Amino acid sequence: MCTVTFVPRGDGFYLAMNRDEQITRPHASPPAIFQQGCIEAIYPLDSAGGTWIAANSQGAAFTLLNWNDAQKLHEKSRTRGCVVPAVVSSTCSGVAQSALCQLDLEGTLPFTLVGFFPAEKEVIEWRWDQRSLERKSIPWTMRQWCSSSLSDAQASSTRGQMLEQSATEPDAGSLAWLRRLHASHDQEHRAFSHCVHRGDVETLSYTELICADRGIECNYLSGSPCKAGQGVHHVSLGR
Repeated sequence: MCTVTFVPRGDGFYLAMNRDEQITRPHASPPAIFQQGCIEAIYPLDSAGGTWIAANSQGAAFTLLNWNDAQKLHEKSRTRGCVVPAVVSSTCSGVAQSALCQLDLEGTLPFTLVGFFPAEKEVIEWRWDQRSLERKSIPWTMRQWCSSSLSDAQASSTRGQMLEQSATEPDAGSLAWLRRLHASHDQEHRAFSHCVHRGDVETLSYTELICADRGIECNYLSGSPCKAGQGVHHVSLGR
């Protein structure tokens, strides 16, 4: 259950992600820098040692969302959180494709993995339905991906309408605008707001990646982005 918003820029892109989970789920560790061969990467860690968002020192980034609307064919025996670390050192879409093809996904529940490759000006979406891995190329334009345990389709529709409305604001595409969007609530469809508060489920963190020619910056908020006064964890990586 998540919302990912991608905003392309002249020298890179902004990427924001709300992570929505049951409030009983163990807290994640804030982003840190990890070395994988000659590539460095920034990402937070969940309690199982996986992650849902990452960027590497070459400027590529990856996000992973649960695919809740897909039919579950097998029980879970592997965490989806292992997918992003397996591809995070990929410097282009071709290398990421090869890494995914070598990854044993048996026992992994359905997911959507999105890769952002500024050198190629390419966004790639991979979807795993427990039978096969499908790949689709997405235009290098502002875009959003959504998931919800209630309905991915409904979440995408409701949040998409809010994105479309907010895109007309004077500062649309700025960091301030992106933060407002991810902290927003839909009063008519509260369960499908960008910032979720649904009894046992809440937005537990907000992660923001600023990818530019000079390097990568990651801002991480452990808690609902609508709550003021929270400390932000900042990590940067030069290129």
